[in-house]
Amino acid sequence: MTEPREGGVVSHKDGSSDYIVYGMMSSYFTKKLEAYFFSKGIDYQFLEIDAPAFMQSGAIMGVVQFPTVKCPDGSWLADTSLIMDKFESEMPQAAIRPKNPLTAFCSHFLEDAFDEWLWAPALYYRWVFAMDAERRREEFSYGILANGIGFPRWLRKIIVTWRQRKTHVKENGITTPAHARHIEDRYIDTVDMLQSVLEKRPYLFGERPCEADYGLFGSMFPHFGCDPTPQEIMHVRGPHLVRWLGRLWSTRPGEIDAAEELSEPPVDLAPLMRKMGEEYLPYLRANATAYAANNSITGYHLDGLDWEVTTAPYRVYCLVQLQKRFQALSKADQQRCRELIGDTGTDVLENLIECPEEFRDVSAVQPYRPHDGASLGRLWQKEKTFLENWATDYVVSKPTKAVFETKRAGTDWLPIYFRKYRAKK
Repeated sequence: MTEPREGGVVSHKDGSSDYIVYGMMSSYFTKKLEAYFFSKGIDYQFLEIDAPAFMQSGAIMGVVQFPTVKCPDGSWLADTSLIMDKFESEMPQAAIRPKNPLTAFCSHFLEDAFDEWLWAPALYYRWVFAMDAERRREEFSYGILANGIGFPRWLRKIIVTWRQRKTHVKENGITTPAHARHIEDRYIDTVDMLQSVLEKRPYLFGERPCEADYGLFGSMFPHFGCDPTPQEIMHVRGPHLVRWLGRLWSTRPGEIDAAEELSEPPVDLAPLMRKMGEEYLPYLRANATAYAANNSITGYHLDGLDWEVTTAPYRVYCLVQLQKRFQALSKADQQRCRELIGDTGTDVLENLIECPEEFRDVSAVQPYRPHDGASLGRLWQKEKTFLENWATDYVVSKPTKAVFETKRAGTDWLPIYFRKYRAKK
């Protein structure tokens, strides 16, 4: 693994032993990882990435995504699910992985489903509604797009809006009003189901958080909970969900260690798990079939609609991991899963595991990387346009202006945008 260029990615300045989280203030997975680090008591510095820092850290890891984490020993980590797996294995204190095998599987299943199945509505609400898009393109223009290609801010805002709508709306199969209505309802239905669950207990499974809580947090806090349109829906239809957001963000290790261990999955999670089993798991199977056939487009049928979405290699890996964990359960626990998830989803999990060779040694330290060393997108997709390749090559060679900061309660931290435009004394 190569080191950053001279003047490139920021390293520790003062011998600090903290981790450095390279992320973005409104990022789905950045906030997920920050909440997890707070709960585990893992000290970290935060670096709000600009364009060079984004591309340079992506070149190191082989996956252009955020967050990435630079460790005190100089190594790097990527992918929040894999990072959580690593720390749960190495740091038993404040454990969020349930000890009960069935509960542990259900927690992992929901974490994965929340990560991937709520991705499309989270990006849809952010970039389709004008009020939401205006807020985020303003932020992107001074953050992740800063210090890159020298376009004026007004042009950067136009480009990022076009790019996000193309990549995260059209390429997610949202091409007609009927498809858009399904994606809108996917969020609303999820809020309604969560409201009935979280009015009974502090976390999804009981008195302490588990992986599923953090998977849900990624979309629910920085996207649905902060973008204007879905935020208002949540405030009215899901007030207990709003309370859960604050609770998880403020959870600390002592509270987790003092809480009662989780037992079997609560029965009132069954409607939510069945919904994910009937929608998400058949999609994963269709995606894996398309990948095996080298098809760049995955077709599947859902809610009376035919969908065509870009094939995602990362989600082939997700399916393999779910199948492995399910098939490692006892027969009794597998049957209990069938009762919770339903026949449609369980049939997918029982299928023969077909793990592509290239995905067998994936870890937080080394995510999947093609033999040619190309940098991939978050879903491990390799295809880029000529313009994207040119922009990447241009930006990756520039020195970053981003600096890392302590970002936690009790410090005088303030966001970059606020500091830039703060009233002068």
